[in-house]
Amino acid sequence: MCTKKGASLGELKQYYAITLDPLHVGAGSSRLGRVDLPIIREPGTNLPKVPGTSLSGPARAYTALANNRYVWKDGTVEYWCAGRGGTGGEKHCGRTNPACPVCIPYGFSKSSGRSMQGLAQFFDAHILFFPVASMIGPVWVTSPSALQMLELKENPGDPGDGYCPFGEKIEQRKDSRLNFGWLMLPRSEGENKETIKTMREKLKERKIPATITENSVLVSDRLFSLIVNNNLEVRTSVSIDPATGAAEEKALFTFEALPRGTVLVFDIYYRNGSSYRINNQPITVDCSWVKKHIEEGLSVFATLGIGGMNTRGMGRLKVLNLEKEHEKGCGENEHRA
Repeated sequence: MCTKKGASLGELKQYYAITLDPLHVGAGSSRLGRVDLPIIREPGTNLPKVPGTSLSGPARAYTALANNRYVWKDGTVEYWCAGRGGTGGEKHCGRTNPACPVCIPYGFSKSSGRSMQGLAQFFDAHILFFPVASMIGPVWVTSPSALQMLELKENPGDPGDGYCPFGEKIEQRKDSRLNFGWLMLPRSEGENKETIKTMREKLKERKIPATITENSVLVSDRLFSLIVNNNLEVRTSVSIDPATGAAEEKALFTFEALPRGTVLVFDIYYRNGSSYRINNQPITVDCSWVKKHIEEGLSVFATLGIGGMNTRGMGRLKVLNLEKEHEKGCGENEHRA
């Protein structure tokens, strides 16, 4: 879904993504708790999230790969537009004519003083549906506050200390009780069936897989945080001694991850370039051009992944509602000089 905010300003697009592998975006350091390396959380709700910087950083690198913005000359790097662009950003090209498909959408900062904020603004990704093992197989859990991200006018209400069926298959169950991991909950009698049905139909329009929406339930915000934090994937790993090829002594550690099948939602705001100038030169691109190159990077998330622990089989994230021409892998993108 794309909400236009006026032709002169730009437009906001909401994206939905599903984790193809466990996803680890670390909190930055080891902490005292049940795991050595926890994932980052929202302070107010204690729910895991993916910061906007963890989305924009990989997207920038993948857009640079797709557009061949790593340029070598006489055996040395003339410029590369991904990342920091070297010390002080001197390796960013910063071109406006023609506009660089990396520097202009994502921004750049050169040591000479030329700098620009990117025309795309990334916001944090939050959990929309979270998979949990139950007696009837995997069930996806959501909550009223999680659904507020969709900006739907309907209010499903608060299920209290139970759960409300959100998907058709859960609604048809005869047994009123259902477990979410170790937690057994009764079916709430106060669900607003017509409102939930309306919301369910709108979710289908947003390319979220039917398997998820049909097997989803609604719980209160209080229980949602409890269920999520008690059903995260926790892995144990060990460092390898390069000299021996065996496990290094006293190097055992544990880390958290969002499990495979988690549905995330995040926004990106695209600005028109007509309101900006660099060295008194206008930027003659519109928000659709910016979105095109941002989605080139987003499309590679499903192949190369984001976050940490990529070498341990983690990090692939598929964005569900990209434009048609961007729904492809890195090897299928056209490389341009």
